Amino acid sequence: MNPTLDAEEYVFAELSLEAPHFAEFLGAVSKDVKMLFREKEAWTIILPKSAADREGLYYTFPCRQVTLNVHSSLEAVGFLAAITTRLAEKVNVGVNAISGYYHDHLFVPVGKEDAVMEELLSLAAEKA
Repeated sequence: MNPTLDAEEYVFAELSLEAPHFAEFLGAVSKDVKMLFREKEAWTIILPKSAADREGLYYTFPCRQVTLNVHSSLEAVGFLAAITTRLAEKVNVGVNAISGYYHDHLFVPVGKEDAVMEELLSLAAEKA
């Protein structure tokens, strides 16, 4: 595992399922969006804080993205559980973990990213 920290600050925003002009909005922010997920209450969007501010979106959880540069199966059992448990116990931090097709990503609170990276690098060294 070779974790990398993205320099960008991200946020989690919401957009109503009935938002007028959704397609136009999505076109305006598509290059910025990290994730778009439809929930029963609203769309959840992860995007740079600067883009959310520009578009006037309500958001929460200012965070940084850590990518776990190891190709893990989408069916892998326990990989993220072990990592998030370790971060909770050693760094006292909760994360929003998201699995992409190729990599897993951790969204960690702004201000905790250095401690998270240090712990992940320590974990990687233990497993090497």
